[in-house]
Amino acid sequence: MAQTWDSFDVAIVGGGIAGLSVAYRLICDAPWLRVALFEATDRIGGKVLTERVETEHGSFIVEAGPDAYLAQKPWARDLAIELGLGDEIIPINRSAFPVQLMKQGTLHDLPDGIRLIAPTKAIPFARSSLLGPLEKLRAAGDLVKPSHSGSPDESLSSFVRRRLGTGVLDWIAEPLVAGIYNADPQHLSVAATFPQFLELEAGHRSVIRGLRANRVQTGKPAPPLFESFRVGTATLVDALARRTQHISRTACRVSGLSRTAAGMYSVEFQDGNPVTAKWVVLAAPAEAAARIIRCTAPDASRQLSTLRTETAGTISMAFRKNEIHRPMKGYGLVIPAREGAEFNAMTIASEKFPGRAPESWTLLRLFFGGYRSPSTIILDEPDLIKSAISLLSKVMGIDAKPLFTRVTRWPAGSPQYDVGHLDRIKSVRASLPPNVSIIGSPYDGVGLPDITRSATDCAKQLVASSQISHCSPF
Repeated sequence: MAQTWDSFDVAIVGGGIAGLSVAYRLICDAPWLRVALFEATDRIGGKVLTERVETEHGSFIVEAGPDAYLAQKPWARDLAIELGLGDEIIPINRSAFPVQLMKQGTLHDLPDGIRLIAPTKAIPFARSSLLGPLEKLRAAGDLVKPSHSGSPDESLSSFVRRRLGTGVLDWIAEPLVAGIYNADPQHLSVAATFPQFLELEAGHRSVIRGLRANRVQTGKPAPPLFESFRVGTATLVDALARRTQHISRTACRVSGLSRTAAGMYSVEFQDGNPVTAKWVVLAAPAEAAARIIRCTAPDASRQLSTLRTETAGTISMAFRKNEIHRPMKGYGLVIPAREGAEFNAMTIASEKFPGRAPESWTLLRLFFGGYRSPSTIILDEPDLIKSAISLLSKVMGIDAKPLFTRVTRWPAGSPQYDVGHLDRIKSVRASLPPNVSIIGSPYDGVGLPDITRSATDCAKQLVASSQISHCSPF
C-alpha cells in the first residue's frame, strides 16, 4: 500500500542524525508502526555535511560539520557496522605530537600523557615548556588536595582551577575541553559534559591518580581516540537517509503542535495541511522545538527557550605541501582564549585522516566564532580568508594563495551545556505532554555517539509504549 501523508503513529520533526537514527530504529524494530520524518530544509543530514571538491589536481574531502566521532563511545560505530559500513571506518592517524597549543604566539607541544585536563605521566609534564614551574607545582597539588563535598555540579573553570590551578585551566583545559563544546569554561557544566572527572575525584581523591589508575588497569596501548569514514562523516547520514527515504519529506517546516479531540496530535506546517500522530519526536534545535510546542506545552517551551547556543564556523583551504615552509608536527593546533586570536583552532585534515587530499597537497581547516571569537563570525568572506591566511603565514610560513576555500557558518551551531544542565533538561522533559519527546544535541550530548545513543533509547521507549501490532505495512 502506498504511504498516505495524513495520519501516523510517530511523527519525527528534524532530519539530522538524531531524527534519522530514531526513524531507522523504528523501521527495524517496529515495522508495524506508521512513521514519518519531516525536515524543514531541503537537505537531510543536519550539521553532518561532507563535500567532495574535485579539482584538476585531484579530489579533496571537506567537512563542514563534525569530521570524526569519539571511538571510546561505541554507539556511532555500532550503528555504522549495523548499516554495513564497517569497511568504511578509519582510525585517526597516530602521531607522536598530535596537538600543539599556542601560548603568547609560540607553539608548544601538548605533553605526552595529558588526558584532556590532567597529566598521567610526570616526566613529560615536568619537561614541558607550556607551563611554568609554579603552575606545574600547583597542578601536582591535585595529588594531595581533598575531595570536594559541595554542589554535585560546577563549572569546568571552577573544577579545574580547584583541582589543578589556573595555569592548567588557561593553557590546557580551556582550549582542549571547552573547545570540544565551543563553550566558555566559566559556564560549562562538568556534570553534563565530563562526569568522569567528578567520579575520579570522588573515587580516587585525585583526578591525576584516577586517570593513572585507569591507564594501568587497561594494560594495553590506547586505542585510537577518534574514528571517521573513508569519504567523510556524511557516509553515516547518507546510509541512514537511504534506509528512511520512503518515510522522509524535506522542505516541511513544522510550525506548531496541538491536541485533537481524539487525543492525537495535530502536526501543523508553515505551508501545507496538518497531519496527525499519536507520538511526536522533536529532533529539531531547541529554539525550533520551543516554538513548535508553545501552545501545547507552554512551560516546557519557556524552559527550552532559555537554552543557549553559540555561533560556530569553519574555513577549509588547500595548499601544495611545498608551499608550507614550517610544517607542524601533528595534525592539530588549539588556541587558548587568552591569546585573543581571531581563530580558535586549526586541523590539518589531510594529516588527521587518510584520503582527505591528493598526495602532494595539504588540506587545512580553521575554526572560528563562539565565545572566543564572536566578531569573526560576521566577517565578510574576503576578510575572513585574509585573516586566515595571515594566521597561516605566522604559524606555518605559508605565503601562497589557496587552491580553493570553503566557508561554513552555523549561527546557532553549538548548544551550551551550562551549569545545572542535567536538572534543566530533566525539568523540560517532566513538563512535556504525553507522547512528546525531545532528542538531539541540545540535551544529552553533542557528539555523534551520544546523539545516536539517545535516539536509540527514544526509539526503544516508543516501541515499548506502543500498543499497535500487526498493522498493515504502508
